[in-house]
Amino acid sequence: MVDKWVKTIVAILVLLFFLSIGSPHVRAENGWGFGTDIGFLADTTDDTVFTLSFQGDYYLDSQFSVGPQLLISPGGDLTQITFAGIARYHIPVGAVTVIPFGGLGFVYADLERGRRDEDDISYIFPFGATAAFKVGRTISLASTLIFTFQDIDLNNRMSSDNFNIGMLFGFRFQP
Repeated sequence: MVDKWVKTIVAILVLLFFLSIGSPHVRAENGWGFGTDIGFLADTTDDTVFTLSFQGDYYLDSQFSVGPQLLISPGGDLTQITFAGIARYHIPVGAVTVIPFGGLGFVYADLERGRRDEDDISYIFPFGATAAFKVGRTISLASTLIFTFQDIDLNNRMSSDNFNIGMLFGFRFQP
C-alpha cells in the first residue's frame, strides 16, 4: 500500500517539475520566488510542535505558481519532516495578497519515547491560505494558516495523527 502512494507522489512531483520548465521567455519574465516561515503545528502525535517552513515558487504567470514546500518540526520527542509539491494562486487585494494553496507530498515522523523509537512515512495533503503584506517591491511579510491530512501510524499516540493545523509567520521574496 505504501509503495502505491510513493509511486503516485513521485509521478505527481515529476509532472509538476515538467510543468514548471515552460518556455525560455516565460522563465526570463517570471522566475523563482521563495519564502520562509516559523510557527507551530498543532494536534501532531506529540501535541503542538515548533515548525520551520521553506518554500519555492516558480511563477507560471503573475498569479499562479508551483513549487516545493518543506516543513521541519524538530521539537521534543517528535521529529517530523514534510515535503510536498504545492500550487498557489495569488490574489492581490490592495497591499495584501491572499494566496490559497494546496498540494500533495509525504511526511516522515520519528517519535522517541524512552528506549522505544518509532517512525512512519505517510502521504500528506496540505492546503490553506497565506496573507502576504508587501513591504517592498520584492519582499512581503506573510502569515500562513495550513491544514494537513496524513495517515501517521505510531503506537504511542498522544492525540490525533491524521489532521494537523499550523500557524506560521515569515517572509516571501518575489522575483
